[in-house]
Amino acid sequence: MAAVSAEKAIGRALLGVVVIAALALASTAQGGLISTGSASYCSPTATQAFASWGDQSAYTLLPNGSFESGGTSWTLGGGAKVVAGNEPYFLNGRKDSHSLLLPSGSSAYSATMCFALGDWHLRFLMRNVGSQMGSLHISVIVPSLLGGLLTVLDGGTVSGNGTWQPSPRLQLLLCNVTSLLGTQAVAFRFTPVGRDAAYQIDDVYLDPWKST
Repeated sequence: MAAVSAEKAIGRALLGVVVIAALALASTAQGGLISTGSASYCSPTATQAFASWGDQSAYTLLPNGSFESGGTSWTLGGGAKVVAGNEPYFLNGRKDSHSLLLPSGSSAYSATMCFALGDWHLRFLMRNVGSQMGSLHISVIVPSLLGGLLTVLDGGTVSGNGTWQPSPRLQLLLCNVTSLLGTQAVAFRFTPVGRDAAYQIDDVYLDPWKST
């Protein structure tokens, strides 16, 4: 019996070492999930950007989330491009004059943003400029708990009409939250979904549940 107890104790100890090592490995794998941003980036400011729609959460703008610096801090593919024309509410600033166009077949990856597990939301301005049946899918890009490999989680799908409007508050389903353990940064991918789907987005904000 003593030998069995000793084996169980050793097993528990080894399991603890594996878990601790995995967490340590995850914390060292934060740098550069994608080539366009630093995983340690945190905005120094927070505002109630969506207060006009009854949302009192404090949000921080993603790196170049207003697209006023062209495609800087974004990875654009499939014809996605920054275009002239701002959303009409000027959430980020009255002098803003650009937004991101996502035609059918395109995608856009944001830079990485600081993150802490908790009650967080992503929100942005959008309008449908393609098929009325088209939608916009958002993926959350996070590092794997083991080995630092990329993990892609479902952030939700939204739809809109030809008028600029705020997106719903997007967050991960509970079943996906465990994939964020040990994560200090996230990035986002925007992809039009459906035949001839196309969207225009602007002023992409994150409520990161993390003190800046």
